[in-house]
Amino acid sequence: SPAIAKILREELSKANLTPGHYAVAHHRVFYARSLRKPDYITNTSINSVNCASQLRPGGPVYFASDSLEALSTVRNYATKNSLAITTIENQEPLHLDRAGNWSDRKPSDFYPIFVDLYLMGMGRCMSYGQGGFGRFGLLLSYNASCSNRHIWNKQTQYCEWRKV
Repeated sequence: SPAIAKILREELSKANLTPGHYAVAHHRVFYARSLRKPDYITNTSINSVNCASQLRPGGPVYFASDSLEALSTVRNYATKNSLAITTIENQEPLHLDRAGNWSDRKPSDFYPIFVDLYLMGMGRCMSYGQGGFGRFGLLLSYNASCSNRHIWNKQTQYCEWRKV
């Protein structure tokens, strides 16, 4: 839609991202559950961007998640360590599969979901975990063979941030 395309252009510009020249980390915190411990969210969110840096050392990395806490954690981690990581959401992202009263919502309420998907698809490489949304973004990406999984079968693959 023209409205989503406009938001997408704005987000690419604000984040200084060039399609095909950044890595993506997607972290589905609330896959098959509604609550997580704060330590889990912090540790796995940071780890997901670290795993993305293994694919594109030094960044930039676009981070997408279904958790406001995860987005905030990664923003703070990036600022504290001067890392080239960006996110777009400042509110709890809606889930297509769990949004209450979804039929009563305006279509524009769901635009951030599609912006995330497009931004994932414009990435060069991706680190993803549980659920199918990150994998879908990977399949749309510039290089679907450039990936790793930071969570696989409920096991975390630990990564350190890789500089250039």
